Amino acid sequence: MILLKLLPIALVCLNSIIGGDAVAQSAKPGRQIGQAMDCDRDGQQDDIRMDDDGDGIPDRCLLNQIRPVINRANYDRELKQLQAKPCQKATKTVKNVSYMMCSTDGGKTIVSASEALLEAGDGVGFWLKGDRVRAIVFFGSGDVVFFNGGVLESQMSDKGEVTTVFTADERRQFEGLEREGVRRILQVFGR
Repeated sequence: MILLKLLPIALVCLNSIIGGDAVAQSAKPGRQIGQAMDCDRDGQQDDIRMDDDGDGIPDRCLLNQIRPVINRANYDRELKQLQAKPCQKATKTVKNVSYMMCSTDGGKTIVSASEALLEAGDGVGFWLKGDRVRAIVFFGSGDVVFFNGGVLESQMSDKGEVTTVFTADERRQFEGLEREGVRRILQVFGR
């Protein structure tokens, strides 16, 4: 009989002990596992995996934690530096399209490449950093798109706006241009 009376009290005590332990465990700060990644499949490496129990295995993913530094002045400065690199220019005209390739080291390293319609002046220019496209300039609109290792990073409009969030279609279009654009221009020069 006394056991039946003490059972509810024991359950309350047990519940508070378990509940208190759970609160204490969740109050521990988690540890980031690895680099930023794309947990929510939005095409941006801005999510981080967290290990809450210290076993080295991610327990959850915090979304949209990494914010790119959006500074128009930094992008403008970087584009000017890319465009100011000294190089040997080669030009070629095919029908009504003008092609330009700019290289260093006797043609081994491509610095930039562009193609433009002669009548309209509309076209596209690619500026490389190392062996990857860093920036694409759209001559007609004045827009500039930046990449980081082949991944779309940002877009600057001629109005001064900087965008870092893109739809899957925009990302596919710009990253496809980043992969194929320079190669297509270099083929005109037999490379």
